[in-house]
Amino acid sequence: MNSSEIKVKKIELTSNGWTFNSLSPRVGTITNPKGRRITSYFGFDFKEKADKFLKWITCKEKCSKAIVRPSERLTTPWEVKAWDVEESLIVECALKDLKENAAITIAV
Repeated sequence: MNSSEIKVKKIELTSNGWTFNSLSPRVGTITNPKGRRITSYFGFDFKEKADKFLKWITCKEKCSKAIVRPSERLTTPWEVKAWDVEESLIVECALKDLKENAAITIAV
């Protein structure tokens, strides 16, 4: 599976062009009207896992800032909202999520 297999679902947030881009059930981004990524979201079922990811993403300097919060953008209970995340990490997380979801679907 590669990044060309990610089907991005775009949701218009405002009439002036702010967009939420859903890459997978657990990964999304927000872009401004010029198409620049502003924030990224990573979803988790448990706060402890979100806290662990927050610690990793900040200690490894994979973003400029991040917070854990109850989900506002994703369907998971918890999300890490992060700024200035490398595109490669966003794609990697989305692909991993899509692959895991596909495996769960097949197993059911």
